[in-house]
Order: sequence, then C-alpha cells, then structure tokens
Amino acid sequence: MVGISMAILAVAISASVALTGIGGYFVLQPSSSEIQQNSVQEGAGALQGGAQRTVEYTLIGENTTLEIASGIRVEAWTYNGTIPGPILRATEGDRVVLHFINRTPMPHTVHLHGDHDEKDDGVFQVVKPGETYTYDFIAGPPGALMYHCHVMPVTQHVRMGLYGALIVDPKEGLSPAREYVLVAGEYDTKDQMTNNPEYVFFNGYVDQYWDHPLEVRTNETVRVYYVNMGGSPAYGFHIHGTIFDAYLSGIWDNDPMKVQTWEVAAGNGAIFEARWPWEGRYLFHLHGLPEEKGTMAYFNVTDAPAGAVDGVDIARTKSISMIGWQEKLAKELQKQDPSGATSVQAPTISSPSKSHDTAHQTSDANDSTIKVDDGAPVQTNVVVMPKNVAVDQNKTFEPASITVNAGTTVTWKNDDSSFHLVASKTEGIFASDLISQKKTFEHTFAEPGSYDYYCSLHPWMTGTVMVK
Repeated sequence: MVGISMAILAVAISASVALTGIGGYFVLQPSSSEIQQNSVQEGAGALQGGAQRTVEYTLIGENTTLEIASGIRVEAWTYNGTIPGPILRATEGDRVVLHFINRTPMPHTVHLHGDHDEKDDGVFQVVKPGETYTYDFIAGPPGALMYHCHVMPVTQHVRMGLYGALIVDPKEGLSPAREYVLVAGEYDTKDQMTNNPEYVFFNGYVDQYWDHPLEVRTNETVRVYYVNMGGSPAYGFHIHGTIFDAYLSGIWDNDPMKVQTWEVAAGNGAIFEARWPWEGRYLFHLHGLPEEKGTMAYFNVTDAPAGAVDGVDIARTKSISMIGWQEKLAKELQKQDPSGATSVQAPTISSPSKSHDTAHQTSDANDSTIKVDDGAPVQTNVVVMPKNVAVDQNKTFEPASITVNAGTTVTWKNDDSSFHLVASKTEGIFASDLISQKKTFEHTFAEPGSYDYYCSLHPWMTGTVMVK
C-alpha cells in the first residue's frame, strides 16, 4: 500500500511541478475565464533586464455552502468559493495587482498584512455589493502573511470564511524544502462571536490531514507556512518526533528558534522547518482544546524510492510545492454548492466584541434611545443605531422614519459595538465616514422632501427622513 500511495504521490507532485512557475512556486489556475488567479509576466521569479515583475490576482466574494466536516454543510462567505481563499504568492519586490469583485449581498474588503499604503489596506475602502476594487502594492516583507475581510464585526466576516494566506518569498531565494501551507480557522454553527467555537481546523476542513496526511521523505526538510485566522487565544503548534525551527511572526528576516511547540496568536503567523531521519507517522496539531476540535493531523515520513528524482520525489537541491495538492484536496472535501441545503441552522452572533476606533468622529451624544412600536414617522432629530443591529437583520435604525422641519440638523448615534456608515440612497446628498461606538454623524436638511438612507455596511438597515 505504501508503494502505491507513494506512486500516486509522485504523479501528483509531477503535475504540481508541471504547473510551477519559473520562480519555483505553484501557479494558481483560474476557476473561470475571468479569474486570472496568477497572471505572471515573462521571467517570473526574477527581474529581467532590471524590470519589475508584476503578479496579478483576482478574488471574487461569493456566498455559498461548504462542508467543513463529514456531513456538516454550513453557510460560508468566501473568496473564490473555498475556505480559506486562494493562496497568493509573490517574491519580495514584485508589484502585486489584486482585483476584488464583490458578488455578495454584503460589503466586504481585502485587508492584507505587510507593508503598503492606506489605500491598499482594505479597511476604509469598503467594497459594496456589485462593486470592484483593485489593490496595487509591492510585495513585502518576505514571510508567511495573510489577508482577510476587515468589515466590522471582523470576527464574523473572518469566521464565515473571508480569509487566506499571502506568501512572500525572499528575493535571494530559499533553501530546498517540501512546502505546505496551513491556515488555521474556526467555525461555530450557533454563534460566530463565541470565544469557544465548535470547530477549529486547518485549511477549512476538520481533521483533513489525518485522513490525508502530509507526505515527507526522510532527511528531507519540510517547510510549513502557518497563519492563524482563528479568533481564540494563542495555542501552541506542536510537531511530534522533532525539535523544529520556528521563524517568529512568519518573517524570514527573524532568526529561527529551536522549539518543541510554538504559540501563534490570532492574526499572526510563523514558518516552521522540520526533518526526520526515521520513517514513521509524526503528529502535528494545536496543543490544548483545539486538538479535540479538528486540528489532529500527521506527517507521513517515508524513505525515498530508489532512483528518486530530485525536485519530484524528494527535495534535495530543488524545492517541491505541495500547495496545489492542498488546494485541490480542500475543494474536493468542501464540495462547494451555492444552493446546497445546510445541515445546521445558520449561525447567529449573540455577543459582538467591541471594535477599536479607526475613524474621525464628532463628539459623543447623550445615551437616550428612542423606541418605536408601529413604524410611523416620529418627530425627532435623533436616530439611534441600536445594540447588535450589525448582526441581527430584524433590527434597523430607531426610529426608522422621522419627520423634521427644513433647516433641522439630524444626529445619528451609534449605540452598537460595531462600525456603521450612514448614506443617502440617492448618491451625493449625504454620507458619513465610519461611525464607531458612541460616536455620531450629523447632517442638516435644508430642503423639504423625503430622503431615504441606509447603512452601506449592513444594507438591511434602512430609514427615511421626511423634511417639511
């Protein structure tokens, strides 16, 4: 069985190598004619005649259903239909052009970790449903980075599936290794804001590398790019049978440390390198509660066959990327189906966390909240965004409809723990910046008329100002 298994592995590796760019990494293949997952100019992996290389990707925001464990189909918000999204890869100094097309009914962004300016940071540049935004930045620093949606509540958007890995290779190149990527994530079928999620997994599926272990050869270096997109406290990443090297925060410029287990906090990363002189099955997992929730896995270490080809059967002087195999496996296990029936009730969010203040706001307003029972217009100049409105689609502005006299200044006050945006449905009349908790937005209505508005971050929130 081992011989057959390794023969199949060799075929898979050969296919992966055939799709490997000149730069030595797997080139993502388009899932449709419009997804140019990795369009690389001639001379990938190096500067040709001093010219800068450009790497181009497209991410599409898609709502769908996926299996995250055997028989457990859930609602998912995704980049390109999988959890995590595609693994993006570039070399330090490359120009990266990343197009984001939002085909979901919710606003989203792509926030990238690493060095870039504010317009490429994916926070304030909210991409509304049906819109497209292009990020254009220089890849760096080299290491295991990540990307994710940064629309508040961020924990909800990330746990629903909007995240992925960004790998930046150092321009000097790397020593030969067999390479894998592990993206830790979480999901809870009842409450996506819980601090004790039901499922913790690697690459979007519970215990997938127990049934499909990661293949390694004896005396071969295995390199793991690890990023933690969970929201729980830092748990230790542990590999059995070896003391391994860990690069702090996943940054190649940091010196490696010899470790038995390495803690990686939410939103952080690491690069691990390990090797074994013995054949065997060597576990890796998150130590503590997550190992019982879906992170149990192992490396299957075997001797290379006689006549093993360097760079195909074993990574002696040439690296082998297993990333393409990992992405293919995740797609097969998750079985994307936009119209699929979920096996569990759609998750709700019961206790949204407080967000940090990232926008300039007006001064605090008083704490009074106006309640309306019948939805009829109320004569007031204060509108409240109530608690939990960002996660409860049965809630909206309070009151939803108000009446004021011409010349009145209306104040919108945020009593929620999430950010909101207030904008007229007729473009250009009024629009706020991000409104954080307990902050306000004001607009003076000079002309009589009926003004419909909404929260562009949470579009079920709608209201009307009737000006007499």
